[in-house]
Amino acid sequence: MKKTDKIFSSVVMPVHNGERFLREAIESILKQTYTNFEFLIIENCSSDSSVEIIKSYSDERIRLIIEEDCGQVQAYNRGFKEAKGEYIFIHDHDDISHLERFEKQLEYMINNNIDICGTFIEIIDDMNNSLYQTCPPVLPETIKERLLYDLSLIHNSSVCIKNEVFYKIGFWKKEYFPISDADFFLRAREIFSFSNIPEILYSWRKHKMQLSRKWSLENFSKLKQIELKYLLNRKNEFEEKEYLFYKSLIYYYTDHLVLAFLNNIGSIINGKLVDRVSFPPSISRITVADVPSISIPTQASTKL
Repeated sequence: MKKTDKIFSSVVMPVHNGERFLREAIESILKQTYTNFEFLIIENCSSDSSVEIIKSYSDERIRLIIEEDCGQVQAYNRGFKEAKGEYIFIHDHDDISHLERFEKQLEYMINNNIDICGTFIEIIDDMNNSLYQTCPPVLPETIKERLLYDLSLIHNSSVCIKNEVFYKIGFWKKEYFPISDADFFLRAREIFSFSNIPEILYSWRKHKMQLSRKWSLENFSKLKQIELKYLLNRKNEFEEKEYLFYKSLIYYYTDHLVLAFLNNIGSIINGKLVDRVSFPPSISRITVADVPSISIPTQASTKL
């Protein structure tokens, strides 16, 4: 018996009108090599056949929860509160977990004393064609430092979280929807360790409905506000030059995302999906000494 087999975990998957890809998502979980988990499917005000699809499975690990308070954050929080496992895996209703994801992710967290762990991910389209891959940082100290200004380092849907994290820092906040995970990870940064297992174990599906909900100028503005508020609340932890350095990087990353969004919006409107959104180049060589050469805009050109 593997040491991970002795650990009981929970899988939390909110569902809202997910009939198109739901079976594929459910079966990718049920076929995992690690099996000692409960599967909490939180049905959240669907008007399609999602409930019927869920009820067609007889696997005793599945627990269908009907959440009548409609909203993604409410559904996630219901799942987090109901979870009985020591570890909680997150999964979206339109994505695919690779066969050994749970086993490898759990073993990696135990061996490296990690509290919140993502994976490298593959981006797929609605026909399961591979578009590209993302390989975020692995080292906990790197992630902790860069989370101050770059919240793309942990892909929420691929994450496994120790249950105790929620009871120490609280749950997701509705006011930050649909980027409540950004606020959660910043709060967790204070006392918990992060990492990404350096292996592609999750396929994240990219489609028009998803893009129209997540990628908007309003959400980029909200992301910037979350990061700036967090940094301001901890200003006394930094020297003035360090504070300005991180503030500059927050503007750099969020403004770059806005430009990428504006450059690609035409393709989205025309019913086409861009192959990928270009993210900021590596800035690992930038140091605090470079602050004087980085300008902090007083008014964003994109009118966020």
